[in-house]
Amino acid sequence: MHLDVVDSSTAVSGAGPARVDLYSRVDGGRLVLGRDRRTVALHPLWVRERSTSIDAIDRNNGQRLTEPLDHAAELAVVNAAVVESCSPYVDVTFSDRHRMQLTERDIADAFGDDDADAPPRPTPWSGVDIDAPVIDYATLTNLASTDAVMATTLDSFFRLGFFLLRGTPAVPDALYEIASHFGRISATNFGDLFDVRSDPVPIDLAYTPVALTAHTDQPYRRPVPGIQFLHTIANDAPGGSSTVVDGLAAVQALSVADREAFEVLSTLPIEFRYDIGTDVKIARAPLIELHPDGSLRQLRYSPRLDFAPAADPAVLDIYYRGRRWLAAQLNSPSRQISIRMEAGDALVVDNHRVLHGRTSFDPTRGHRHLQGCYIDHDGPETKWRLARRRQHARQTGHQ
Repeated sequence: MHLDVVDSSTAVSGAGPARVDLYSRVDGGRLVLGRDRRTVALHPLWVRERSTSIDAIDRNNGQRLTEPLDHAAELAVVNAAVVESCSPYVDVTFSDRHRMQLTERDIADAFGDDDADAPPRPTPWSGVDIDAPVIDYATLTNLASTDAVMATTLDSFFRLGFFLLRGTPAVPDALYEIASHFGRISATNFGDLFDVRSDPVPIDLAYTPVALTAHTDQPYRRPVPGIQFLHTIANDAPGGSSTVVDGLAAVQALSVADREAFEVLSTLPIEFRYDIGTDVKIARAPLIELHPDGSLRQLRYSPRLDFAPAADPAVLDIYYRGRRWLAAQLNSPSRQISIRMEAGDALVVDNHRVLHGRTSFDPTRGHRHLQGCYIDHDGPETKWRLARRRQHARQTGHQ
């Protein structure tokens, strides 16, 4: 971005010649920025909240030193000038004489530009169109390359919602180390780690040898666990292949194929229930939860745990029609990717978007033992941002 002064305000010393890429002016106490035939008016408090002046934030943690009542209700911008430097900014002065710099990143935010510090946007996919991203664990943990590999791994994860780690230690409890590269483990009612194997008294269908169709985990929790790790310690039994499928692509397809069903599935609250007598978890939410802009926030799909309310039968006709359509799509071989997990493989899936399942297996003819855990979404996002920043620092020589 090229920034220069184009208004009559006095620029800070060192500003370059006036050009037309970006200009600033003050209008009724608001800061107005113009660029590329677009203008945006900024509330003075919106601008002030971005101040990094010595009296505005703590230098150790970047947190604000001010509270809402510290600013006058009539706070206004009284002067603004665009300044070009190695990091262009807008020099802003307020009615209370506070002076600050609105940074290039703040300017991009003001114009709604893509945030360079935001992970890649999700890309819907079908199993016939992509291969599973496979990451070598030794390469990921190599200190000489870890930032580049971590950034690339998470780029793929944010776009597709899953990846497969290969070559991890195939021993119990190795997930404590494996998951730590991406975030902190979040315990659930199954503990920090849980063992997925055939159990004579199973507390979940995952602990049986039966086939599991595509589903998201623990929709009865508040919050629903974010990212799941499934780590293979042994998988010698016949069968037991893992499947993944993109819920985002299926939801988008439903919105086109049956808009009425999409509307019901995204608004009708469904009860999700886990109750084994000694433990009970209940949550109510739509199967499809949307962001305010209409994009997918979360898919809760576990048809062995969901209970629709006693709503109008006409509404439930639409609901069951939509759920049946999703069931067919989510379990279609053309949409799914099948993965034969080997010892040392770890499958990582976004539990709010990508559904997983498995084929049945025969525990009398071999041993199948996986361990699982969950981490929150902010873990990989933090790792991605820090890896990108370190890469940038090395490239620019500002380590």
